[in-house]
Amino acid sequence: MEKTDDFKIGTFLIENGIITEQQLQDALDMQKDNPDRLLGEILVTMGVLSKEEIIMALEMFMMMSDSDEICIDEWLDQDEIDMLINKLDSQK
Repeated sequence: MEKTDDFKIGTFLIENGIITEQQLQDALDMQKDNPDRLLGEILVTMGVLSKEEIIMALEMFMMMSDSDEICIDEWLDQDEIDMLINKLDSQK
């Protein structure tokens, strides 16, 4: 995932009241020290969102942006990834 994607997802999360601007800024600051970590992973690690909440938010983002090219890294287990993909496929 490119950093521009993190910005778009971060903006989406703020605009939909899922996180605050400060929470996004804190996560992006942490990501500067850990550039290989995904924004969602950092938000979960920070305790801002649960894995379930970030999965729902990613689902909303993917539906609204019509994007299948979002990186769901290995920090989600395979069952969670499969659940998200199946749910999205059934809604197309």
